[in-house]
Amino acid sequence: MPTITRVAPSSLGAPQRAERRFPWRALGSNLVKVAAGVALAWLLIWLAAGHASGDSIVALLRFWGFGITLPGTILWRLASPFRHNLIEDFAAGSLVGVSVLLLVYMAVAPLGLQQWAWLWAAPVLMVAVSVPSWRRRCLSRVERPVSPLAAWLIAGACALPIYAVGRYRNLVPAPYTDARSNSPDMAFHQALSASAKYDVPLQAPYLQGEKMDYHYFWHQFTAATSWASGVDLTDLVYTIGWIPLLLAGCALIFALTDRIAPGSRWAGPLAIAVAGIGGTVNAYPNVNLPAESLTNYVWGSPTQNLGGGLITLLALIGVDLLRGRSAPGSWVLFVLISVAASGSKATVIPLIICGFGLVVFIRIFYRKFAAGALVLIGVLGAIFLGAIVVVFGNHSSGLAVRPWVTFAKIGIYPLVAKPVGWGEYDHGAMWISGITSCLGLLLGAAGLLVLTGTTARWFRDPGMIFGVGIAIAGLGGMLLTDQPGTSQMYFHRTAVPVIAALAAAGAWMLVFWFADKRSGIAVLASVLGGAGATAAARAIVKAHPSDGRPFLRPDGTLTGLVTPWLWTVGLLAAVAVIVTALWKLARRRGRPTRIAMASFVLAGMGAGLLLPIQAMANYREVTLPPLTDKYPLGPSITQTAAAHWIRDHTAPGDLIATNAHCAMKNASGCDVRHFWISALTERHVLVEGWGYTNTINDLVASTGRSPNGLPFWDEQKQEDNDRAFASPTRDNLRLLRTKYGVRWLYADPSQTAVSQNLSTFATLRYQAPDALVFELP
Repeated sequence: MPTITRVAPSSLGAPQRAERRFPWRALGSNLVKVAAGVALAWLLIWLAAGHASGDSIVALLRFWGFGITLPGTILWRLASPFRHNLIEDFAAGSLVGVSVLLLVYMAVAPLGLQQWAWLWAAPVLMVAVSVPSWRRRCLSRVERPVSPLAAWLIAGACALPIYAVGRYRNLVPAPYTDARSNSPDMAFHQALSASAKYDVPLQAPYLQGEKMDYHYFWHQFTAATSWASGVDLTDLVYTIGWIPLLLAGCALIFALTDRIAPGSRWAGPLAIAVAGIGGTVNAYPNVNLPAESLTNYVWGSPTQNLGGGLITLLALIGVDLLRGRSAPGSWVLFVLISVAASGSKATVIPLIICGFGLVVFIRIFYRKFAAGALVLIGVLGAIFLGAIVVVFGNHSSGLAVRPWVTFAKIGIYPLVAKPVGWGEYDHGAMWISGITSCLGLLLGAAGLLVLTGTTARWFRDPGMIFGVGIAIAGLGGMLLTDQPGTSQMYFHRTAVPVIAALAAAGAWMLVFWFADKRSGIAVLASVLGGAGATAAARAIVKAHPSDGRPFLRPDGTLTGLVTPWLWTVGLLAAVAVIVTALWKLARRRGRPTRIAMASFVLAGMGAGLLLPIQAMANYREVTLPPLTDKYPLGPSITQTAAAHWIRDHTAPGDLIATNAHCAMKNASGCDVRHFWISALTERHVLVEGWGYTNTINDLVASTGRSPNGLPFWDEQKQEDNDRAFASPTRDNLRLLRTKYGVRWLYADPSQTAVSQNLSTFATLRYQAPDALVFELP
C-alpha cells in the first residue's frame, strides 16, 4: 500500500519565507569603486580649473555627458552583444558619440546648420526610451564588473598621463597671456578649428585662398563642441578639451587588454601606465632617448589624441569581429568609426588594414580562409581611398619612403655622428642610434618578448594576430618612411595603445602559468624592483662617466655606449632572481624559470615608468627665459585683447591683413609658423604665416629644405600686403580692399615698422602699445 505522509496542520497555508539579508558586501564593493571614480573626477576638475573658468568646465562636462557620452553609450550597447563592464561601456560610448557628432557636423555644415549638429543626440535618446526592447538592452546589468582593486588601479593608471600633461600645463602661463610662452603648433590647430566653425571645405585661415587638405576631423569635432557648449576655442584647444578624449582613450586601453588578458586585475592598468607615461627605458643619464608615451604628444598633437582613442576602439571591435563574438550592429559600428577615423589621423586606417592583412596571411598557413578579415580589408581600403581624395586632396604631406632615415633624426645620432656633407648621413651612427632606441623601446614594453616564444598559442587566435599586425605596421611605418617634422613617428605612436596592451598581455601569460592566487604580489614587486634597478644603474653610470662628451672622443672613437645597458639589464636580471628566490622561499606555486622570466619582463616595464614619475614629482613653476629672438614668440595679453576685439566686432566673412608673418625672426631667417591672429580672431587673414600648408609640404618633398623657413611663393601678394603697413597710400590700401577683399588691418609694431601715415587713410578702431586695429573705408 502507498504510504501517506501527513502534513502538520500548523504548516498548512503558512508561506515559506526565505531569509533575506541586506547585501552589505555588494554595497561596500560598489562604494569603493564609486570612490575611485570620484577621486579621479576630482583630480580632473582640479587640473581643468588651472587655466579655465568654472563656467567653461561646467558647460563642457554638461555637453560631454548628455550630448556625447550618453547617446554614444546607448548606440554602443545596442550594437554590442556584450555587457562587460561600465568602464568599457562609457569609454567606448564616448568615442562612438564623438564619431557620430563629427560626421553629423560635417554633413550639416554645407547647409549652414553647424550650430545644430548636437541635436543628433535627441532622436537617439527618444528612441532608446520609447522602444521597450532597446530600453532593456541599454539598462541591462554588466556581466563582468571590475573588482574594487581593479577600479582603483584603473583610476590611478588613467590619472598618470592626465596629471603629467595637465599639471605641467598649469605651471606655465595661461594661453596667450605671455609672449614668451608660445606654441605655434597649437595656434595652428586653433586656427583650423576656427575655420571649421564657418568654412566648407576647411581652409588655412592664416593664408587666404589656401585650401587645407589635412586630417582635420578633430578640428570639426572641436568646432561642433564649441557651437554646442559655448566654450571658447582657446579653452577647448589648450586647457580642457583634451582631457575627456585622453580619459576615454586610456580606459579603452584597459578594455582592449581585458580582451586578450581576460580577468586580470593588473594587466589593464599596467598597459595604461606603459602607454600613458612609460614604454621607454633610458640607460643614459643626461641623454634623451625617444619617449613614445601618450604624454609626449597628445597635448601638442590633438589629432593624435583623437586618432589614438579611435584606433584602440577599432582594435577592440576588430578583436570581437575576428573571434566571431559580435552582432550585426558591431559591423555597422566598426564601419562608422572607421569613417570617422579616416580623417582623424592619417595613420589609423593603414595600421588597421595591416592588422587584418596579417590575420589573412597567417590563417592561410592553417588552411583557413579569414573571409571576414578580407571583407574588412576591402571596406577599409575603400574608405581610405575615399579619404585620400576627399580629405587629403591627393597630397602626401611630404611623406616619402626612405628606410632607416628616422634613426638619423632621433635618439643619440647627433651625439655619435661624424661630420658629413649636407643631405648625407653617417650610417654607422644611424645604426647605433637605431639599436639604442629600439632597445629602450623593447625593454619598456618587454612583454612583447613573450609573444615571440608563444606563437603556437596566439597564432590560433585571430584577435591576437590582428593586434600584432597593428604593432608591426606601426614600427615599420616609422622606420621605412620620412616626413617633415619627423611626423613619420606617428605611425608608431598611433600603435602605442595596442603595443602596450600586447605587452601587458604577454606578461600576464607568464604570470597566469603560476596558477597562484597571490601572483599580484610578485607583479608589484617586479615592477617596483625594475624602477629601482634602473635608478641604481643610472646612478652608477653617472658616478663613473666616460671620457666622451658624452660618447664621442676628440679622436673620433666612441665610448660609454654599452656599459650603461649592461648595468641596466644586469640589475633588471638581479631583480628577477631576487623575486624568484623570495617567491620560492615563501613556497608559492610556479616554475622558477617562468617566475624569473615574468619578473624580468615586468621589471623592464616598470623601469620605463621611472623617469616620467620622477619628472612629475619634480614639477615646479616654470621660469620662462627673457624675450629674445631665439624663441618663437606669441602674443602678449594686450595683443590677444586686440585680436579678441576683432572677433567680437566683425563678421565671420571679414578679411584681415597683417604685417606679422614670423613666429621667430633672427639671423637664421623667419619662422613662418605665425598663426595666432587667425586663431584668436576666428577670421581669415590675407597673409599671416604659410607654414604647414599643402604648398609648403609639396615644396619640402621636392627640395628637402626645412618647412619653417621657406619664403612665400606669391611675392606680389606679400609685397601688396606689406606695403600697406610700411608705406601706405590711398591707392595701395584701395588695392587691398578691391583686389583682395581686405577690410581690417592688424598692425604689430614689434614685427615691422608701422607707418604713422596709416591712420590718415584708415580708421583706427583699437589701440594698444603693441597692437593697432584699423578699418579700411
